[in-house]
Amino acid sequence: MPHNRPLVLLVDNHEDTRDMYAEYLRACGFRVIACSDSRTSIDFARSCRPNIIFLELRMTGMNGAEVLARLREEPSLARVPVVALTASVMSFERDAAMAAGFNEVLAKPCFPEDLASAITRIIGATATVPSAKPLNILRGGHRVVSPRRGATRGPAVLTAAQSPR
Repeated sequence: MPHNRPLVLLVDNHEDTRDMYAEYLRACGFRVIACSDSRTSIDFARSCRPNIIFLELRMTGMNGAEVLARLREEPSLARVPVVALTASVMSFERDAAMAAGFNEVLAKPCFPEDLASAITRIIGATATVPSAKPLNILRGGHRVVSPRRGATRGPAVLTAAQSPR
């Protein structure tokens, strides 16, 4: 992957979610570092200096707002855009995240292309959007089928892979 592509730090404690988002963003041409631990995410951010960070709000150890506060204390990271990923979608929770300093809040579950759109919107990087074919996730024989653009959005559909018999 060329080093001129934006580097994304993806922090989520749910392995399947983290893997799905990371795989999609890589397919779009972004470089991705993914981790599950709030403390490790700070170390990764310090050493790699990503262009944008997606950070789950509800994590063990430190929550997303606490991680964000630590990141903002670092001069080299103070201006890096940080997007909250959360299942906390009540208006007061979104308001609290924005007040904590997040650049944007994405409610989970969200489609992987929503992350790519946020990158484009926030840092101006362009994504190579994969074709309308489903994104295959090679874990557990399942694949994620995303709706075509313009279709009514609903939950992502997991379908079992067909047996070649």
